Amino acid sequence: MVITVTVVVKRLRISKGYQVAVPSETRERHGLGTGDEIVWIDTGEEIFIRPLKKNAKLTDIIGKYDTEEEFDSVSEHDEVASGEH
Repeated sequence: MVITVTVVVKRLRISKGYQVAVPSETRERHGLGTGDEIVWIDTGEEIFIRPLKKNAKLTDIIGKYDTEEEFDSVSEHDEVASGEH
């Protein structure tokens, strides 16, 4: 089985207002338009930006990462939702 993956790499510049424009090829490829939401994922080492799909599950948004420390996802969610995180 052969899997072909197309990777688009763009160099973007952050504006004075700390904004970055989504390249037209990326907008078209993922069907993004004005008002659509994206998710900013900062792992501490890398930053990922993913489109937020309607009815998305948390694992679809952030993926799965192996970590050395254990954490309680329910408690983590509650801390973030309450603003304690």
